[in-house]
Amino acid sequence: MSINKEDTPFLFPQTQSTVLPDPSNFFSPNLLSTPLPTNSFFQNFVLKNGDQPEYIHPYLIKSSNSSLSVSYPFHHFNSAFIYQVFNADLTITSIEQKTNQSSNEKHIISSYSDLSVTLDTPSSNLSFFLVRGSPFLTVSVTKPTPLSISTIHAILSFTSNENLTKFTFHLNNDQTWILYASLPIKLSNDLSEITSEAFSGIIRIALYCTAVIKEPFSVEYKFEKKGSGDLLMLTHPLHLQLLSKKDSNVTVLDDFKYKSIDGDLVGVVGDSWLLKSDPVSVTWHSSKGVKEESHDEIVSSLLKDVESLKSSPITTASSYFYGKLIARAARLALIAEEMNYLDTIPTVKKYLKESIEPWLDGTFNGNGFLYDKKWGG
Repeated sequence: MSINKEDTPFLFPQTQSTVLPDPSNFFSPNLLSTPLPTNSFFQNFVLKNGDQPEYIHPYLIKSSNSSLSVSYPFHHFNSAFIYQVFNADLTITSIEQKTNQSSNEKHIISSYSDLSVTLDTPSSNLSFFLVRGSPFLTVSVTKPTPLSISTIHAILSFTSNENLTKFTFHLNNDQTWILYASLPIKLSNDLSEITSEAFSGIIRIALYCTAVIKEPFSVEYKFEKKGSGDLLMLTHPLHLQLLSKKDSNVTVLDDFKYKSIDGDLVGVVGDSWLLKSDPVSVTWHSSKGVKEESHDEIVSSLLKDVESLKSSPITTASSYFYGKLIARAARLALIAEEMNYLDTIPTVKKYLKESIEPWLDGTFNGNGFLYDKKWGG
């Protein structure tokens, strides 16, 4: 039985990259059978030693083999750029690992989604649930373990409630942190470290912010949660603009703000958001059409631009800039169609075919789309 070539699915050429790291170093075995994310929000956790900070709003998070450090970053800026400075405001590990530092066992990513990643440090019996937009850093202590929470700052005050499930500590950099525990936990502190007796359960830590409750809004972006109580998340400035103002299911805490490099992250209480934007018409041609008096000038420019395609091959191997030049050429075909100047379109199609196909069939020298089995993509 003959097989029609058109019915055969297209497969990218396979390659064995000498640049990409081995994902088995940082991903749990159960994740390796499916395609793994690249350019993700937690990418630094799986590159090289996995110890570079990653920004998971509103904190910078840095992981090592046996500990995790959190920073509420301040912004350094001048006339040319702005960046966030990492300082280890808190570092969480087991007392054994801090004392001995004997383990070379790497952290492991055991699960992830578009908005969260679970980072395990097996040598410390800790699993960190890192959620984008959450003011809480949540850690599960998987078996009884004495803990260490250290800081580069000085601890000026340290208090707890009667149940030993909520602790408040103030640092000399004017930060106040709150620690919640799912079960009573005995904590003690010195100038720069908080330690515990053996503990197993859930700990949540958040930087303290004051809040004033304002008019609530209704939203419909559904978050999964466990346990009782309302969910507190932080909105990106764009989210805040798009939140629907219909019947209320959430409360926007206008004065509950965390600073970020993207602008203020404002607190929202509720587990269902509805983001709405004003409709934007998507049309094939220009939305307002072409004025008759501009027709000849546009056609003249079109002919020059199409003719230049013959003598201006793309020389860059960068997928970003290469893609921009391809998109620019494709727009010429749309302009030609709208101007009813169809004779130029075959030249554009030929240019696009010759420019795009080498990326797909693996013949483009210096770049292209190839399939890597290790990462599944």
